[in-house]
Amino acid sequence: MSADAAPVLRNFIANAAVAPADGAGLLAVTTPHTGETIAHVPLSTAADVDAAVGAARAAFGAWSRLTLKARAGYLLRLHAVLQAHTDELADMVVHEHGKTKVEALGDVGKGLETLEYAIGLPIAARGHVEEVSGGVQCRDERVALGVVGGIVPFNFPFMVPFWAIPIALGMGNTYVLKP
Repeated sequence: MSADAAPVLRNFIANAAVAPADGAGLLAVTTPHTGETIAHVPLSTAADVDAAVGAARAAFGAWSRLTLKARAGYLLRLHAVLQAHTDELADMVVHEHGKTKVEALGDVGKGLETLEYAIGLPIAARGHVEEVSGGVQCRDERVALGVVGGIVPFNFPFMVPFWAIPIALGMGNTYVLKP
């Protein structure tokens, strides 16, 4: 694929592909196999980050009010879709990162493991009340905090983001990812 034919990717904000703010340049993404350009990604600006955080903040209220069970249901559906496309996701990792197929399948598989854990959050995060003295109780409770941000390295493009995203979402937070 020539550099001119390589797709120009956009930021994904508020459930839509969004062009970067004016003045944002593009970065060529090359495949280590041949060095050819396979995509162009935006070099996002502070305005782009502000838009992403603003959208996440706007979504937080409704998302955090869902029950743990309801959020786990969304994560379960996400797991089903990702599992159905594991081979395709691994091929993308191979193409973009130069990993072997076995390494790429491991990357995707390890990310799915954390997603599987997050599906169980209705049990793991329910908290408890303990009587610590006569008539004195201690209670732990897990609550959503708000917008969570993640800046992750490139070397494990699926696994590392999925160490945090499913748990943050499952607990009722919203998430802004900068890969």
